[in-house]
Amino acid sequence: NKVELPFFDRNLASRGLGGIPALTFTDHADAPAFSIMRKIDVTKECLYFKTRLFDMHELLKNNPSLDYFPIVRLLDDGEAVLVASMSRHNVDRVIAMLDPHGTNPEAAVDLMDPELQRPSDGGHPLVDGCPPHVPPSTTVKEVYLMMRVAHGENVIYVTRDGCLLGEITFALLMSHQP
Repeated sequence: NKVELPFFDRNLASRGLGGIPALTFTDHADAPAFSIMRKIDVTKECLYFKTRLFDMHELLKNNPSLDYFPIVRLLDDGEAVLVASMSRHNVDRVIAMLDPHGTNPEAAVDLMDPELQRPSDGGHPLVDGCPPHVPPSTTVKEVYLMMRVAHGENVIYVTRDGCLLGEITFALLMSHQP
């Protein structure tokens, strides 16, 4: 890679995309996660751990491009503690499961209900009670390794003292220019 990039990496570079070499062999690899994360607006892009079906539906409608939603507990100072996360698909499933006919949008939902995290029927969890997260100083290379090796995740949250700051998706990581 010091002389010339391999074909696929050259293709990415010609389109302005960093790709894996930028995540492993450049100064960009040692940049902090905070520098590439997408900041999350906790009032508009998160689920609250105690919510209503209506609020869940509105979140989906108002954020059509998001595939994952952090679940937070709001603090008095406007920050929010990350407590869990859900995929868009699982938010839809919870809405359909709890109100199949759409007649009770004001129904309260506790997203920390153990049945949603570990269903008694042995099904797949609808809520990830331990979403992968890193402190802001974690390097881009370490985030990449977490995504590909340790977790196989598509999103890693950036937190400081448990408070949600932002997210790094695999697509963002691969498209970020050094």
